[in-house]
Amino acid sequence: MLVKDSGICVGRKEYSETSQIATIFTRHHGKIRGIAKGARRTKSKFGGGIELLSRGQIVFSPGRGKGLVTLTEWTAQENYLGIRRDLQQLYRAYYLAELIDLFTEEQDRHEQLYDFFCQGLAGLSSGRGWEEFLVFQVRLLREVGLSPQLSNCGRCGKGSGGRAAGYISFSEGGILCRGCAREVLEKERISPAGLEILRKLSSHAARSPANEPTYKQGEASGAGLEDEEGRQGQKVLSYWVRAALNREPKTAYLLR
Repeated sequence: MLVKDSGICVGRKEYSETSQIATIFTRHHGKIRGIAKGARRTKSKFGGGIELLSRGQIVFSPGRGKGLVTLTEWTAQENYLGIRRDLQQLYRAYYLAELIDLFTEEQDRHEQLYDFFCQGLAGLSSGRGWEEFLVFQVRLLREVGLSPQLSNCGRCGKGSGGRAAGYISFSEGGILCRGCAREVLEKERISPAGLEILRKLSSHAARSPANEPTYKQGEASGAGLEDEEGRQGQKVLSYWVRAALNREPKTAYLLR
């Protein structure tokens, strides 16, 4: 039985002179890994290969349980050329694709996250930088149940009153009050501005895909974060991702 779905390529590697193994994040079937035999042939049903960060229609034959499926056809629909023309945006997109691969399980459906990823790539392609990049990370963490507690102390539950002790801890689930901060070893500094940025991003991330704007190629929004705000937000999110995975993503060095 053949299955058709929409998907975005979040990983690939060459399998032979003519074939590929691709990781596709699909809308209705979650993440799948499949072998595309003959994909690198110019006249194949894959148009010469599946490009990383391209969106298209995929046809595949599911296997039994999890594991490699057989990809039979790929029709590219969007290559996000704006991302490929801007090295910084390309590196950000690589990082987001790796996070999807690391945080989602094979064949675990995440339809809303897929929609947000499409919008995130479109936003990056249109020139929206920090805001689009950081908001998607917050949405991903929320989708997989790993978002930080930003209102109350993650350890004792005490309200912060808009402030915190200047620390956030993955092991404790979020920001720390002054009393708990003195007792917790595993923690990361967070500035008041950094905390406010994360709260702003979290509020933005709560919007549904239907309420999100759509972007045309070359169209940039006047709204967004300044570079310093973006760096502060990414510093905290990088810590959170690293702690959740117990390692740093391979593409993290591209963001430095």
